[in-house]
Amino acid sequence: MSQQEPHRSIQDIIPPARSRPIRPNMNPVGTTPPPPPPPTPPQPLDLRPDRPKGPVNLVIFVVGALILVAAALAAVSVFFHRADVVVTPHRYTATVDSTFETSSENPLLPHKKVTSEDTKTKSVPATGTKDVENRASGTITVYNAFSTKSERLITNTRFETPEGKIYRVHTPIVVPGYTMKAGIKVPGSLDVTVYASEPGETYNIGLSDFKLPGLKDPKQAELIYAKSKTPMSGGFVGKQAVVEPSLRAQTVSELKAELDRALRDKLQQNAPADYLIFADTISVVYAEGTDTAEGSNAIVRVSGTASAPAFPQAAFAQALATAGAVTANTPLMVENPASLTVKVTTPDSVGTDSPFSITVSGSASLVAMIPTEQLANDLLGKSKNTVNEVLAQYPGIADLLVKVYPFWRVQIPMDAKNVKVEIAPAEGLTQ
Repeated sequence: MSQQEPHRSIQDIIPPARSRPIRPNMNPVGTTPPPPPPPTPPQPLDLRPDRPKGPVNLVIFVVGALILVAAALAAVSVFFHRADVVVTPHRYTATVDSTFETSSENPLLPHKKVTSEDTKTKSVPATGTKDVENRASGTITVYNAFSTKSERLITNTRFETPEGKIYRVHTPIVVPGYTMKAGIKVPGSLDVTVYASEPGETYNIGLSDFKLPGLKDPKQAELIYAKSKTPMSGGFVGKQAVVEPSLRAQTVSELKAELDRALRDKLQQNAPADYLIFADTISVVYAEGTDTAEGSNAIVRVSGTASAPAFPQAAFAQALATAGAVTANTPLMVENPASLTVKVTTPDSVGTDSPFSITVSGSASLVAMIPTEQLANDLLGKSKNTVNEVLAQYPGIADLLVKVYPFWRVQIPMDAKNVKVEIAPAEGLTQ
């Protein structure tokens, strides 16, 4: 019979010893142990939601880019919106060799008198001086619009300027009576020399109108009058320089040539807008002043007055069109006035109240006059594809080219300052 093991209960189980593993002391005897490592800071919590990724991010980028592009295009459309309009007008050629009558009141070909004045001086050696008391003098045209009979004016008849200066004739004069021409009263006229009532420089004046204060009949005093033909010059009191005659003559000639150029330039500047002045119709009158002393030199002085008839562009062009058998249902202008030869048949009549005739020859290039400012206003807000609707109002336009910027805009701006209208020049035109 085998021997039985003794019975054991749970109390008989001996638990293993609770002991820490023995670690060798790493610190040598007598040393201080190292401090413990610092605590690791806690990581901050990320409260932001997760960013979209992939296709969603791409869609947002594309939409934003499209918005920026649209905003840029809108800005360009506003700030760079403009229109350039090039107008090609109807053009005609009129070959003329004709005579035309003109006056200030002629309904077919009127004109305005245009004048310019200037003075030039030059210092030259003098041979001496002399004391003088000179009266100013000049030429005036006396008109008689009072009667068809001649009017006789006695010696020393007074002619008075608006400023009250008096000039007189030194001999009796007879002024022809007026005539009627094409229903227009043409005053009789006579050119005479008048002299200042007193010596001195204050009577040296430019062109002026004159009344005759000695005429007692108010109607006669109104209709008999005078106008300057030349300035009043030569008035001087004091020492006059004496210049060797040949030197003085050469100096005066040089001053007149210089004056001629200056007066013609000023005449063109003085002409009204849209009026034509032609070189061969210009009349220049000179007046030599008193040579004044300046040290051992003399100041030679020459004054000049230029006058010419100025013709309205439209009236002159229409006269040429009629003479050249050109029919146009719109106002015209002359593109090549310098190519025409225009002369006055009676030069002494220029600047007077009397009608006179001009001859015109050459080949005139006529072009329809286009009111560009009005055209620009009529085009405002129109589509460039519908501008032909405006052309019915402008029979002088042969063609119209409209360019709108930026290129994607089709409507002409509403602001006239952004619409530029230009007239296409004629090819090969000689001005």
